[in-house]
Amino acid sequence: MSIEPPSTGELQNILTSTHSRKDLANYLDQHTVPDSALSFSQTFQLLLDQHNLKKADVIRDSNLDRTYAYQVLSGSRHPGRDKILALGIAAGFSVKEIRRLLECASAAILYSRSSRDAVILYGIENRLNLMRINEMLLEINEKIIE
Repeated sequence: MSIEPPSTGELQNILTSTHSRKDLANYLDQHTVPDSALSFSQTFQLLLDQHNLKKADVIRDSNLDRTYAYQVLSGSRHPGRDKILALGIAAGFSVKEIRRLLECASAAILYSRSSRDAVILYGIENRLNLMRINEMLLEINEKIIE
């Protein structure tokens, strides 16, 4: 039986109630990893492995240039927000997983007050493919994911 890690809100509460350097050191030891361990490419590969997915299949479904996508997934290129979304949606990742990828790449998270992001969130939650999400974005005159 695996124990679910604390949510970001729970971690924020723990950190807010931390008042000494010793408590901070304990928090850092128990609940954080160095930023260098949070690379986009490593996190993406971990998720691919967890879902038993092949890079080639995800890249094909993402509609990204194959060479560029392989460079992104190897860590030699830094992806933009839309490229991360395209890869995450093509892989069928959950909102939580895609949010994690965005954070690893220091990209803006999906914001439900944004009409474009709301459509993207809806598409991810309802397991729509990238082409269908882009069709929905066009219907409301929003920029497609490319």
